[in-house]
Amino acid sequence: MRRLRGVGLVLGAVLLAVLSACSSSGTASPSAAPSLTTSTAGTVFDKAISPTVGALPFFNQDGHTMTLDLLKGQTVVLTDFLSLCQEICPLTAGNFEQIAQKVKLAGASSKITLLEVTVDPARDTPARLKVYSANLGAPVNWQFWTGSAANIAALWRELGVAYVKVGEDPGEHPLDWWTGKPLTYDVNHQDVVFVLGADGHEKWLVQGNPNLQGGSVPAFLVHFLSALGRANLAAPGALSWTSRDVTAALTYVTGEQIG
Repeated sequence: MRRLRGVGLVLGAVLLAVLSACSSSGTASPSAAPSLTTSTAGTVFDKAISPTVGALPFFNQDGHTMTLDLLKGQTVVLTDFLSLCQEICPLTAGNFEQIAQKVKLAGASSKITLLEVTVDPARDTPARLKVYSANLGAPVNWQFWTGSAANIAALWRELGVAYVKVGEDPGEHPLDWWTGKPLTYDVNHQDVVFVLGADGHEKWLVQGNPNLQGGSVPAFLVHFLSALGRANLAAPGALSWTSRDVTAALTYVTGEQIG
């Protein structure tokens, strides 16, 4: 939803300096890496996820119990979202559509999982996420997870992503795209995309607005965009990320050409 600016990222000392820069500028310069160019947005690093968080149970859109540990062996593109987002998440979905297509064309769909984990577990039930996924036409390697409020908080705390429940903007009167009922609250959150390696370690991240580079927001979310969402679509700004940035990171992490 609305991006959180000036909120400190809650990370270990290894990444504190990197993510302080991300928090203030929206993205950070990449570390030197043979498969990433200096024009690629994002930061390369290597950080293990704690065993406790790796084992936390979540639920995907089909109601199946999932953990990050179960995804080891896969390369994972991970982002935070909520299905009732009107400003940023629909744009993220547009970029994820592009990434999923590039992964498919590279013949890597069985090796790469796209994963969106909610910051709004109270509303993002598996049933809602099932409808959201179906409306996107998401392939099987594009998953949506929810879970208990405590487990969701523990995951995003581990990864250093801040979010907070707030009231809806005055003057905005959005309706739930599924139920048609008025929305009573929003969730502000940082917009961060991670790539996790097959070993389960965090390998790359970028923070900022999605830049669709002429692509489109999924049809069922176009009319759900707020005025700010439409402005972000038209002008994502210099501090933004593209599907090409993510596929370059995937190429770096997997050693296979993606995109």
